[in-house]
Amino acid sequence: MSISAEESRCPNCDAESAGPYCPNCGQDNRQPILDARRIARDLVQNLVGWDSALAHTFSGLVRSPGHLVSEYVSGRRRRFINPARFCFISLALWFLVTRTLKVNPMDALGIKITGSSSDSAAQVAAEVREFIGRHLDVLMFLSLPLRALLLRFFFRASGKNLAECLVLVLYVGGFGFILGALLTPLHLLGQVWVVPLRAGLALIWSAWAAHGFFERGWWSTLWRVGFVSVFHILGTVLFFAAVAVPWVWATR
Repeated sequence: MSISAEESRCPNCDAESAGPYCPNCGQDNRQPILDARRIARDLVQNLVGWDSALAHTFSGLVRSPGHLVSEYVSGRRRRFINPARFCFISLALWFLVTRTLKVNPMDALGIKITGSSSDSAAQVAAEVREFIGRHLDVLMFLSLPLRALLLRFFFRASGKNLAECLVLVLYVGGFGFILGALLTPLHLLGQVWVVPLRAGLALIWSAWAAHGFFERGWWSTLWRVGFVSVFHILGTVLFFAAVAVPWVWATR
C-alpha cells in the first residue's frame, strides 16, 4: 500500500519522515492518535526510564557531578536535562515540600531577620522578613549567577567562561534543593542540626563537582570553594536587602 505525501510528513515539523521517528525533530510518530495508555507509558518512560534525561542527570550528579557538567559543556547535552530547567524544577519541588509540611523555608535555610528593641525597627524587620519569605524562590534563583561569577574569578586559570560556570552552579544548586527537600521532614522533629547538615553536604558536593569540573587538586579546590561560598552568602544577603528594604520603605 502506498503512503501519501501527507502521511509521510512529520506532523510536528512538517519534514519528510519515512520512519517511525522524524529525522529532523526526533518526534515519535508511530501512533498518530493518542490514547490514555500511550500517555501513561510515555510519562513513566520519561520519568524513570534508564534512557531518560532525568535518569542520566540524576545518575551523573550522584556518581560524578563534575564529569556530568563537563559532558554538558563539551556538547553532549541531549542526554541531560537543561541545567536551568533542572534547577528551577528542583527549587519548586523544595518549596512544595516545605509548604506541604508547613516548614518555613527561611527557617530551613537558617535565615534569621530581627530588628532592634524599638517597635519601628522590629516592624521593619518583620516586613522585610515577610517580603523575602514571599519571594524567596525567585530571589534564590536570581542569586545563582553571582556564585557563577565568583567561581569564574577564583578558578580563572582553568579557562572556563561564565556560562560554563553557571551550568555547574545550576546543576549543583538543583541537586542541593532536592537534598533540602529530602531533609525537610527532619525539621518537623525539631532537629537543630538539620540546617548545618544541609549546608555541610551542599559544601562537600560543590567542592566535589568543582574538583572534577575544573580539574584542580583537592586542597586548591577546597579553599577556593570555601571562599566562593562565603562571598556568595554575603553577596546574597546584600542582594536580598537591596531588593527588600527599598520595597518595604516604599510601601509603608
